Amino acid sequence: EPYRRQRQMCIRDRSENRLTNLSFCTEMEIIVQFEYVFHFTQNDNISLININMKKYLFFLIIAIAFCSSCQHKANNKEAVANDTIVEEPAFRVINFTEDLTDCGKPLVLSDIVDNVEYLKLETTEKGFIAGILGVKMSDKYVILTSFMVDHALLFDRVTGKFIRTIGKVGQGPGELLSPCYVGIQNDSIVYISSTYTYALFAHKITGEFIKKIPLEPNVQYPTMNFVDDYIIHYPGNANITGLYANVYVQDWDGNVIQESVHQFPGKFTENLWVNLPIVWTYKGIHNVFSCATDTVYAVTKDSIYPRYYIPEGKYKREICDRHTKVNWDFFTDAIQLGSIAETKDFLLFSFDLHQKYWFCRYNKHNSEIDIWKQDSTEPTKAFAKKPVGITNDIDGYNLSLSGFRYIDDRHFVRFVTPDNADEIKKIVTESTNVKFPEKRQQLLELIDSMGPDDNPILAIYKLKD
Repeated sequence: EPYRRQRQMCIRDRSENRLTNLSFCTEMEIIVQFEYVFHFTQNDNISLININMKKYLFFLIIAIAFCSSCQHKANNKEAVANDTIVEEPAFRVINFTEDLTDCGKPLVLSDIVDNVEYLKLETTEKGFIAGILGVKMSDKYVILTSFMVDHALLFDRVTGKFIRTIGKVGQGPGELLSPCYVGIQNDSIVYISSTYTYALFAHKITGEFIKKIPLEPNVQYPTMNFVDDYIIHYPGNANITGLYANVYVQDWDGNVIQESVHQFPGKFTENLWVNLPIVWTYKGIHNVFSCATDTVYAVTKDSIYPRYYIPEGKYKREICDRHTKVNWDFFTDAIQLGSIAETKDFLLFSFDLHQKYWFCRYNKHNSEIDIWKQDSTEPTKAFAKKPVGITNDIDGYNLSLSGFRYIDDRHFVRFVTPDNADEIKKIVTESTNVKFPEKRQQLLELIDSMGPDDNPILAIYKLKD
């Protein structure tokens, strides 16, 4: 039980060989020690602050807020360019499990989304999509990988016109075993991950191979962000040593500049049962929720610091390795967070619990918490499947909108394919009170124009600021 309550966040900045260790418990009076070390460089002087306290949780939170605020302001480009983040409270606690009563309010997409656009991807022999595996978007391009396709596919961001393939399968230099996920940076560089390969393959947007970038510590299919010449990736695995890899910031040579990891106590014989990190971007700052510490960390090339603490409380999954025999209750009686969206007004996230699907909305102005509980239309033994989801009052595309698949920092995407087109057309036609009736009509016309072998239509929703 103490292991279940204790949280520990470790941030190691290898460039300065400093170790920051932040330990705290969910019980106010169980706090034994709080040690926070941060550093910043000004005129080549490094300042260190060490704080040890045996206090109540209230004082701990104040200390975290103070330290993380100082650390953030000490950063250079990132902090200065994102003044909105600096003005926010440095640390917030969201105790959403204290009362899981459905609020009874409407749960509508227009609370967090202000627009939608559609992109019909051109269907060509070289650009045929069997099923989208990974997809990302920049100002000019859409890059994606498809099942059973041996390269990434590049499309025009505005017209949907197919441009070229990028990467190829093989065993030679720069060749892939099988493309998995993709990233795109500044309309100029495409990154492709490959099966059974702990690396990213960087290509110019024109298709030329640049470099095979090793990923530490041996990550195959990373969620990734890019800042200047640095790669941010989120492994989300816990190996036999009990080390949970939350986030790494590294250069193109594989050198880890910063990392956020967590050491689970105990001895294990296999990798652990843990959930993947949840990643999103707000105001140009990348964020990751760690299931190890129930904490949201902001990640820049210069620092990693906490923004939110979202404790799962008594619904926290017990830590054990995959050698341990578990029953279905191990999954159904524990919270598994889904995805997170953030605006200036709200933090909205979804989660599974007791074979139900839930949403939580945190009001950033008054700290009010609203909870929605939904039945699953196709329940499984472990998880809720195909819940009703968020009511899409933007264009009426109400097909189990339960999470957000981000295509760039502030847009998430949904797919209309020949397989689901009829179902979506029926749902959209029957939808009423949409905010953009002209968008709904445009979507219906695009669906009517879709042939049986056409590439998907991308419905791209823009989050509010």
